[in-house]
Amino acid sequence: MMLKSYVLSALCAVYAILPTFGQFLAESSVPLQEQQILQKLKELQLGGDHEHIMPSDARIAKLQQELSTIYTALPKNSRGALRLSTARYVLHRLFVQRHGWHFKGLAPEGDTWDSTSPTHALTNRVPEAVTALFQQHLDKHGLNLKDLATLGALLENMVHSEADVRLAAAFNAWDLPLATKLNLNESTAVLETYMASFVMGSDAQQLRSNGMASKTTMLQKLHDVAEQYPTWPNTQSFLQMIRQEVTPDRANFSFPDLSAVVAEAGERYGRWQSHECSELKHQLLEHEEHPNTGRVRLSEFYAMALHGGHWQFSESVAYLRQLGALDESDPEVIRVIVPNYILGPSNCIASSGYFAVCCIDECDAKLRALEWSLERSQASPDAIMAALNVSTSRAVQKKLREVAKHHGGEVPLHGRLFAQWMHHVYPQECPFPHMSGTINPLHPEIFEEEVGQSVGASKEEMQQHLENAKWRKAPNFEEGLCSNMWTMEEELVDPVRDNGPASVWPRGALRGLALATAVGSLVLTMAKLMTNVRPESWKSSTAPKVYCV
Repeated sequence: MMLKSYVLSALCAVYAILPTFGQFLAESSVPLQEQQILQKLKELQLGGDHEHIMPSDARIAKLQQELSTIYTALPKNSRGALRLSTARYVLHRLFVQRHGWHFKGLAPEGDTWDSTSPTHALTNRVPEAVTALFQQHLDKHGLNLKDLATLGALLENMVHSEADVRLAAAFNAWDLPLATKLNLNESTAVLETYMASFVMGSDAQQLRSNGMASKTTMLQKLHDVAEQYPTWPNTQSFLQMIRQEVTPDRANFSFPDLSAVVAEAGERYGRWQSHECSELKHQLLEHEEHPNTGRVRLSEFYAMALHGGHWQFSESVAYLRQLGALDESDPEVIRVIVPNYILGPSNCIASSGYFAVCCIDECDAKLRALEWSLERSQASPDAIMAALNVSTSRAVQKKLREVAKHHGGEVPLHGRLFAQWMHHVYPQECPFPHMSGTINPLHPEIFEEEVGQSVGASKEEMQQHLENAKWRKAPNFEEGLCSNMWTMEEELVDPVRDNGPASVWPRGALRGLALATAVGSLVLTMAKLMTNVRPESWKSSTAPKVYCV
């Protein structure tokens, strides 16, 4: 009887644990016991040149809401927070989608996501204590949703502070004191001087002085912009629209007024000018070799430059290869991959000290919709295809199942193999993902400086490709795929992601599970012992009732 009593006690312990165990798992998900990073940031009492970079609660809340969908769908550490590589990946996607910004230190530039910390974007731009604060928090805990939004808001505020430096230089270019109230014409002159410097790529840090060099640089940019930037008249209209929205029916404008205008213009400019990217893409797809492949023969690409008046399609083979914009799977017919070309740095403009404005990634919207639907970091092929609700060929479906098999049954949404699959489903929108280290997408000026070659192909080179072009051949790749570019090489955004559901359970939940397992093991052991000692006492066609007091 005594042994039976022990078993009864053990069973009572299990019954006491099980009803609350699910609740325990739900309630112990992420709260970090340490002080929130935002409060620590406030305690640093930033001053001087950095007093304006402190993000507001409203801006953080806005970014937190915008990040929530992708954050939910990403793999996390044992605390339910993002690791280094994933935090960098999320912030990069945030700025590209919000503003078309390729932020320096966040964009991968052909490398892996874990090659550098997202805090690298802060280096030499904020007090070292701020960078150290985020890095220590990231190393020890990872970044939760609010931490991530705080870092994003801080980076945006840094951009706004840089814009104020450029705006002050524009005031100086016209010999206008910052305390001056400007009339409509004066404000137009200052704003256009600011924007000319922005789209022509002046370094704001070099404009900090109020000397003659800064003044000369600003006025020279304004003089040159109409000739070098064909859509300048549209940009002027865009500025006037933003000024009217931010300062409606205003007759006089202070520096803070125009600061608000340029901040809004900077945040909206990338999406506003994306119509230029759409036009480039449309021009290329008019010469698509085969329907829905997202590829244009290199000879056609150069023909558009030589005979079609599209001078912009003249990058050299070496530079296109460096961008990852060439499909060379068929050596006889080299092709330009349209989305890789459109998203390349050769189509970026308006460089600042922090970012370049590049084309909006159309594929990201499709991935976001999938993340919103699935709310998890990996899923079965059937769940993915149902969520996308797109008609795909058997070959494409087969490739997705191969990816799932490679990962033991489910497909990670944030890795190279799935991005490769998305490219074959949406070849006109989704870029082909190259393995890290195989490409090095550089801005044209940097390419010429580092490689020592011209970005543009000569007329002779382009003409040679036209003369050597083969007759158009029938597709030689599997039906439903857009090319023969398919490899089973994987690179996950989070390379140390844990396998299985335990990856999102906090350590306390795992301890609770271990306790329940231990108690269950005790019950089984006792039951086995009792069966060996008094088998007749457990003979029953129904399970015994257990009463716990």
